[in-house]
Amino acid sequence: MQGETVLVQAGSFMASEVGVDFSAKISGKAFMAGEGLSILEAKGVGKLLVSSYGAIYEKTVAPGEKYVVDSSHLVAFDGTLSVQPRPVGGLKSTLLSGEGLVIQLTGPGRIFIQTRSPQALINWIIPQLPKQSNNH
Repeated sequence: MQGETVLVQAGSFMASEVGVDFSAKISGKAFMAGEGLSILEAKGVGKLLVSSYGAIYEKTVAPGEKYVVDSSHLVAFDGTLSVQPRPVGGLKSTLLSGEGLVIQLTGPGRIFIQTRSPQALINWIIPQLPKQSNNH
């Protein structure tokens, strides 16, 4: 980092050099991303290390360009991006499924996206778990 602001999913923060400061305050962009306090705002100068589930894909968004990301795949993004949550499908599918929100980011700035979703893995594992029987 060279003095810019980067918003990082709290579960994705791994480490940083001393020159990078963090704040867990509610920022408008964190709130708009639907992540509330689970986003850390990093500012300063130094190395910032993040982790992900899967590889990290870096996308540079040009001024005015829009890019849509599923919120469970968003690892970090530059503070220069404007953020807008968007429903997927209709209101009914968003409310009934518990999912259906994506994040539209408008440039300029960088977006760091993980190629896998931890929630998708959990949703796959749970049905595979052995059921506990009442017969001992």
